[in-house]
Amino acid sequence: MSIVFSNIFYWIFAALLLGIVIVLHELGHFWAARLSGLRVMSFSVGFGPRLYARTGKDGVLYTIRLLPIGGYCRFYGEDESVANEKDAFYLQPIWKRALTTVCGPLMNMLTAVLAFFVLYAMLGIPAILPVVDSVVPDSPAQQAGLLPGDRFVEANGEPVNSSADLQNLIEVSGGVPITLTVDRLGEQIELTLTPRVIDSEAGRPQIGIWFSTINNRRYGIIQSVQMSFAMTKETIVAMFDFLRNLITRGQGAGDMVGPIGTVRVVREQTEYGGIRAYLSMLAMISVNLGFFNLLPIPGLDGSRLLFLLMEAIRRKRIDPNKEGLVHLVGIALLLLLMLPVYVRDILNLF
Repeated sequence: MSIVFSNIFYWIFAALLLGIVIVLHELGHFWAARLSGLRVMSFSVGFGPRLYARTGKDGVLYTIRLLPIGGYCRFYGEDESVANEKDAFYLQPIWKRALTTVCGPLMNMLTAVLAFFVLYAMLGIPAILPVVDSVVPDSPAQQAGLLPGDRFVEANGEPVNSSADLQNLIEVSGGVPITLTVDRLGEQIELTLTPRVIDSEAGRPQIGIWFSTINNRRYGIIQSVQMSFAMTKETIVAMFDFLRNLITRGQGAGDMVGPIGTVRVVREQTEYGGIRAYLSMLAMISVNLGFFNLLPIPGLDGSRLLFLLMEAIRRKRIDPNKEGLVHLVGIALLLLLMLPVYVRDILNLF
């Protein structure tokens, strides 16, 4: 019984994560609209039957609905029946509409930065240190005299700030001897060794050591901020690379998942890695949602920004009926293209 309850618990929290990311996206639209003076009709957390509703002093109808898997923000004048009134959304200055549109994806990016910051500065993450934990027998490291506890300082005259710095140098060494400087009990010692393939399965040059690890390394505030922005940037770059390879080479199509697949992955990662994995997935999914929404795909924020740009160039509003048709057809085609992904996600559940 406890196992069943545990599984349900992880499924619920995984679904909530997806809902949180979408609600924060809509909050980005909402706050930008309020700050720029645009009129908001309603803001909803969740979908489906209404559980709670209240009209605030600002005239906005706030609702909480049964299914906590997202939300929406509705602006006054999105409906053409009020499009000729002065407060209608589509009659507002282009810069206000553009700001409101772009702040949804921007909120997702900021959410990722904040989640990474909490991870680095407060919870801590597993870290591999540039320190020798153990040495493989008959390896280049043992032959050169490396001992457990040695901390790498330099490699070929370049500073070693992390285990990754040394690993990168070893992998590209091409069998050429490298000079290492290590700190051993306060004394700096210089060693020379030649990396070679030790593990045939790995198939890359190694020196034959295991690095020391710590489970919860926390970083300072400034370093955590820098790392958070850097990690968010790396995730965006990875999304660009994924999209380019998908379009030009067809690579990665099998790795795509829809909402159901995303919830399943979050559940699995959270069950295995706990709150740290949950925060990491929150950051990654936030970046993905923000990035995806900025693509010029009809129905998404990127497409709406493109229409605003065309309106600015033409100095004339695009026919709303034609724009609405483009968004409708685009969403339908997107859902059709994603149908195999949705089917695969459902099958993977079983």
